[in-house]
Amino acid sequence: MPHVHSSLSRRALASLCVMAAAACLLSLPTIAHAQSYPSKPIRVLVNSAPGGLTDVIGRLVATRMSQSMGQPMLIDNRTGAGGLVGAEALIKAEPDGYTIGVVANAITSAPFLLPSMPFDASKDFAPVALLMSSPLVLVTNVNSPYKDLQQYIAEAKMRPGAISFASGGNATMGHLLAEQLQAQAGLTLIHVPYKGGAPALNDVLAGHVPVFFDTVATSAKLIQENKLRGLVVVSGKRSAAIPVVPTLAEAGYPDVQGMGWFAIVAPVGTPREVLAKLNEEANKALNTPEIRDRVAALGGMVEGGPPMALTNLIQSEMPRWSRLVRERGIKQ
Repeated sequence: MPHVHSSLSRRALASLCVMAAAACLLSLPTIAHAQSYPSKPIRVLVNSAPGGLTDVIGRLVATRMSQSMGQPMLIDNRTGAGGLVGAEALIKAEPDGYTIGVVANAITSAPFLLPSMPFDASKDFAPVALLMSSPLVLVTNVNSPYKDLQQYIAEAKMRPGAISFASGGNATMGHLLAEQLQAQAGLTLIHVPYKGGAPALNDVLAGHVPVFFDTVATSAKLIQENKLRGLVVVSGKRSAAIPVVPTLAEAGYPDVQGMGWFAIVAPVGTPREVLAKLNEEANKALNTPEIRDRVAALGGMVEGGPPMALTNLIQSEMPRWSRLVRERGIKQ
């Protein structure tokens, strides 16, 4: 019996060794990929127009990551449909780490506009890193007749269905805030969506459209230079960048809430080791004085942290925006 037991033990041990060797061999390509990554340029899909904050923060972070990783990061702006065009292109990309995306908060709201959701942000992206967040401010041209929010609301009530507002696209944060304001103040406004925040802001500056909920990060300097007038800021307290602008709560609408945020995501199936490398590099970039100072000057907040921080944010926002889209009957 001892002899049989010993023989079985030897056979079991040999079998375990073969299995372990096979597992090691199977994992070698992944390990090798992670160690050599990146070995060629990385395409960065930005789902908004050049000049908007998604594009600005994406380029800032990509430049630092490129310098650190030793490979070019090529910006590819894919605009339209509130960021859906760029987001869908990213979902279809090869999950090898050589195509990643810089997206804004609209990925948690825009899909609900369509009869059948084109994607689910909580399942169809691999989170990499939350980059930054920024409160929004309702801005108007300095020559517009609106000196404060109350004047804009008063005219909109006198002329229902005749006064407009701009947004960077359907279901972008600016659009969602305006929908909340309409519900709270009993307004009927005309929505004028653009292919990104930059063209919307340009038309407000030119006086072609009266108001736009823009990020403080983009508009603060223009307000400081008296090129734009800030009517209200959507924040719990006044922004240090534009302290003269009252909050929505001060204006009587504390329940109108929402904040812009920007993140890096990748196609589902991207190797975990590659996602970890990208997260590490993104956080390294965000911690450089150059980017921290730039974001602070813009009135934004550097975020960073593990991928789970982005996952939690996406999962918390989706039910909220789904409900708003349904209640307001918002469509693409």
